[in-house]
Amino acid sequence: MKMRGLVLAGGKSRRFGADKALEIYEGKTFLENAVRLLQSVNLEPVIVTRRGVDYSFAGCTVLMDVLADKGPLGGIYTAMSFFKETPFLILTCDMPALTPAALSALLSAHQKENAVTIFHTSDGQIQPFPGIVEPSLFQTVRERLFQDQLSMQGLLESVPAKVILWQGATEVLVNVNREEDLLSLR
Repeated sequence: MKMRGLVLAGGKSRRFGADKALEIYEGKTFLENAVRLLQSVNLEPVIVTRRGVDYSFAGCTVLMDVLADKGPLGGIYTAMSFFKETPFLILTCDMPALTPAALSALLSAHQKENAVTIFHTSDGQIQPFPGIVEPSLFQTVRERLFQDQLSMQGLLESVPAKVILWQGATEVLVNVNREEDLLSLR
């Protein structure tokens, strides 16, 4: 089945103080930027968010978390539950410096027989997002979720078949958690 893009936008933005998905960066909301970024690499975007949020303005499929308060792993589970045989290129809505070139590098390096394709930084730290996951990972995601093992790092470390690319320009991988993070990008 054709790969789709997945935007995780279900966080409560506590540290930021307002809904990050609606923050404006270069004239568009973070969410609109993420959707357009996926479209720029020819992927159909899907957004997963928490209940009670309306992101229909983004002009793509919006799914509500199947299980509340389970973090990124819960969002991935939701998308995989609706699109059972679909691989996803996953990003979070709070990575405004991410580029089409970074996503293209993931897409070029990804091989279907690998469950995951992700980046690492020069210090060796693996970065869960952006990343590609195959539907073969669904059962592992489900098991970890229902055992309340919600760590993305833990999930990625448990996957034997993965491709890890070095991303030299680490500023494109910055996610915005606080207002200061956003100021450093401007």
